[in-house]
Amino acid sequence: MSRRTVARRVTLSGVGLHMGVPVNLAFEPAGPGAGIAFRRDDRGGLEIAARVGNAVLAERRTQLGEGAGALHTVEHVLAAVAAQEVDDIVIAMDGPEPPIMDGSAGPFFDALGSAGFVDQRGEAEVFTIEEPVSIVDGESRYTASPGQGLTLDVEIDFPHPLIGMQRGRYRVTPEEFASELAGARTFGFVHEVEALRSRGLIRGASTANAVVLDARGVVESTLRWPDEFVRHKAMDCVGDLALIGGRLNAEIEAVRPSHRGTILFVRELARVVNRSNASC
Repeated sequence: MSRRTVARRVTLSGVGLHMGVPVNLAFEPAGPGAGIAFRRDDRGGLEIAARVGNAVLAERRTQLGEGAGALHTVEHVLAAVAAQEVDDIVIAMDGPEPPIMDGSAGPFFDALGSAGFVDQRGEAEVFTIEEPVSIVDGESRYTASPGQGLTLDVEIDFPHPLIGMQRGRYRVTPEEFASELAGARTFGFVHEVEALRSRGLIRGASTANAVVLDARGVVESTLRWPDEFVRHKAMDCVGDLALIGGRLNAEIEAVRPSHRGTILFVRELARVVNRSNASC
């Protein structure tokens, strides 16, 4: 497989989910072998590679780097980039967090599609799981088995009448991601709002960019699928798994996944793959 980048620069704007800061984001072409990297234009062009080694365990989001130059809530952008099979790209931002848009990966996926794609020299980096890999992190459980391409089997369980236990299985191709996962929005609960905002989170959240649930149901919105919740969790997994640094051949089962748990899982996958490569 040839490496792939975008054909032209394309931009989006909005506010971040947790920081609540207005931001402009641009997808820009990158040269062969550049990989996926974020650039903070408001921090002198500071670049951070989208690699698990740069990931920080953070609450309710995927974070790259620390301090004033950190990048927060990058999972939806990375899910779109990975699902569009883009290997080399610069994601330029003038703020600490991508815009939340409608709460899904759909606007990013569509923007990448509108930019078009260009094959370039070099082969795409592919990570193949050759033996089962499992971890447990609190209530989160993960297992990766050998597979061709990426398949996700995701299960969640929330004590709310609209959610409960939901399970979905998805083959992550551009076509299936577009139809089954891209539009699934982030969700949260009214009873959590005050506590999260007291910790500096969800400052940019609203019923326009998230599925908000009270005890009775969805507030000021309607679901796109009855199981939109598990679809969103699967989409988050696609984004976090992209931090392995390439395309992934694996069958992955994730039970009650979290950003923290998935980052720890990717660290273990990277360790196993690196060990396998070193022994060849």
